[in-house]
Amino acid sequence: MQAAKPDAEGTVSWVTLLATNLSLAALVPICLVVYARLHRLPSGLLTSVRPGLRWRPLGLFAGVAVVAELLALGAAVVLPVQFLGELSGPASDAAALIAVTLLTSTLQAAGEEYLFRGYLLQMFGSMVRRPWFAVLMTSLLFTMAHAKLPWEAPALFADRFAFGLVAGWLALRTGGLEAGIAMHAANNVVTFVFAALTDTVSDSLKPAGDAPLSIVLIDVGKFVAFGLVALWLARRQRLSTEADPAVLPAPGPAPAGLPPGTTPGAERGRRLA
Repeated sequence: MQAAKPDAEGTVSWVTLLATNLSLAALVPICLVVYARLHRLPSGLLTSVRPGLRWRPLGLFAGVAVVAELLALGAAVVLPVQFLGELSGPASDAAALIAVTLLTSTLQAAGEEYLFRGYLLQMFGSMVRRPWFAVLMTSLLFTMAHAKLPWEAPALFADRFAFGLVAGWLALRTGGLEAGIAMHAANNVVTFVFAALTDTVSDSLKPAGDAPLSIVLIDVGKFVAFGLVALWLARRQRLSTEADPAVLPAPGPAPAGLPPGTTPGAERGRRLA
């Protein structure tokens, strides 16, 4: 069976991509259960200050993110940009890779956002008053989970760190995870569909060396541009960045394991995301 066979060196099969995506997608229910059971907060507050997922903003952010990805990909193809790997024809299992990408990459991206920009951002946010401490810490952890050490692959490290900064900043400024999920999902879907068509899935998922500076510059510009448009959309929609005090725990002694992103008593109405 293919599932029992290891991938050939320098390749990633659709089975491996599926297993990777599903394992990361499992972070969504895990984070929600831990948030609700351990910290005794409504699980919806992990998604947004509403609480819960705000579908209309998510759809708008997703549309902008897809356009940004396609424009960036077009620029990379037209301009003399070096990609992570040597482009060739479609992978032997390209159809299966694309199907897995379309069906599961959005869930995988959501899982990472719930962990880094949801649970961990609120956890670090509960430690200090400065919100940028939480953004920096989660960006660093996100980058270390996705890239080599900065002195081994500085450009790749900078690329992932920039993504974390923009996603964390958007969580703060939009009051939820919708913009980060949209940006993350669009990035992964476009990246892996293109990789399947050019047989570079392994280079995209597990790059052997550093990323070319040219592609990093396009990536970072894309993240920043999306962030600015997403912030404009959030303001146009008047998205709240503060939770209604009525959905937070009643004033009183802090329970065991202070809920991430919130404090009891006088600070019940503080910004959560």
